[in-house]
Amino acid sequence: MNEKECRRIVQERSNSVCEMCSIARAREVHHRKNRSQGGKWTPSNCLHLCSKDHRYVTTHPQAAREQGWAVPSYADPSTTPVWIAWREFVFLDDHGNYQSKDGEAA
Repeated sequence: MNEKECRRIVQERSNSVCEMCSIARAREVHHRKNRSQGGKWTPSNCLHLCSKDHRYVTTHPQAAREQGWAVPSYADPSTTPVWIAWREFVFLDDHGNYQSKDGEAA
């Protein structure tokens, strides 16, 4: 998948609302697994965040890992749950969907 397509899917998934706080307008795409660690431009690896929450994720790595907002280099973002403000812990797929832990659409 290319960057442009990934950005479009992530924006549609979030409805342009920050996926962390569900309050602010999302303007930035955050890679859960850093590109420098092999993270790809895929919707399961990306979150749509407001600037404030994007700064929080990058300056609080331990909290970000605990919530799934950041994924270690050895982990697969598509199988690592992430806390989404209005859905609790879910999995992100590469089609732009939230999946509950039991595999149902969330």
